[in-house]
Amino acid sequence: MPRIHWLDVHPSLAGEGLRAAFQKWGFDIAAGPGPGSIVLVAEHPDARLVPAEGTEILWWVEQADPEEVSAVLNLRPGWVLLQDRPLEAAREALQHIRQRDLGSEGWLRQMMHLASMDDLLRLVLSRAVRLSGAQGGAIWLRKDDTFYQRAGDGMFPEAPLPRQEAAELVRCGEAFLLAPSEQLGILRLAGPKEMPDLFLHGFDDMEPLLLNAWRLEESRALSFKDDLTVAQNRRCLEAELPQSVRSAATKSEPLALLFMDVDDLKRVNTHHGHPAGSLLLETVARTAQRLCRAHDRLYRYGGDEFCILMPGTTSLGAFKLGERLLQTVGEQPLKLGGESLRVSLSAGVAAFPEHADGAGHLIEQADHALLRAKREGKGRVIVAG
Repeated sequence: MPRIHWLDVHPSLAGEGLRAAFQKWGFDIAAGPGPGSIVLVAEHPDARLVPAEGTEILWWVEQADPEEVSAVLNLRPGWVLLQDRPLEAAREALQHIRQRDLGSEGWLRQMMHLASMDDLLRLVLSRAVRLSGAQGGAIWLRKDDTFYQRAGDGMFPEAPLPRQEAAELVRCGEAFLLAPSEQLGILRLAGPKEMPDLFLHGFDDMEPLLLNAWRLEESRALSFKDDLTVAQNRRCLEAELPQSVRSAATKSEPLALLFMDVDDLKRVNTHHGHPAGSLLLETVARTAQRLCRAHDRLYRYGGDEFCILMPGTTSLGAFKLGERLLQTVGEQPLKLGGESLRVSLSAGVAAFPEHADGAGHLIEQADHALLRAKREGKGRVIVAG
């Protein structure tokens, strides 16, 4: 029976779940550090937590940045995984590090499994600014024929750049292409003191990481898209909500979740057919998307339920959006042949940290508020608590 040593520096439900999974997979788990493989559960990778014993470490952490990953992996062979990853990924990672299957790229290969595109872009930007002696900078990523700013420090306007305008900036030497083979993005620096060759040299190691993160982001966007509406799907919400809660907690900002349900959709399907019900759901989703702010996220939770995630928003702000949405939808009857069908919605609102202390609790509170709205007569918005 394979043995691993277990260190719960910062115990968590995710850590308990991983430990149970390893026991189910037949591992003998010994508490505390020891020779061989160590699983270390912590809030983030920290070089001070590396024990004296152990030949390799699997880090199971709530959050991490590239610099922390680099620091711990330079001290001991290992792998860093965020706690929102599938449990099976931890077993695969442990197998890789036991076999020293880290590849020639060393710690940079870990970034492919840990860092988001935004993490990598911040690393590229900070490195370029530091090495060039610039006052600041920004990075735009390409989507179709437009470049959108994804990392910056306020030195450049955030306005999107048409492809032709971005190409002209590169031609004039005012911007530099990232991953030129794919024209992934452009880097702009404010007042660099050194020539571009000096600070762009050495970015070759980062290019495959950026391209991998970009392709992963693109494929993930497709898998997270609801097949019928303009909304993201439930899988996307379950992946993004814990990250949003952690971000809100770090910034000491509120985060609101609005659950809404189309009233009497079953009756519409029965009387007018399922195509009419599908058209109704598409109409509601388009209206909700139009009323959302740029940084709000719309999801189809399932069936006739949608939800809107609103960073930096209190329950009062979400309540007002819910009321505006109900009013707008109600004032736009759905045309079905010669009939006009009035659309009604019910909604429930909950906010972090006002009503909930975590992602699962936030969904539960918003869903309970929605059920109250249904029970109290439909066509209304109810706030949790």
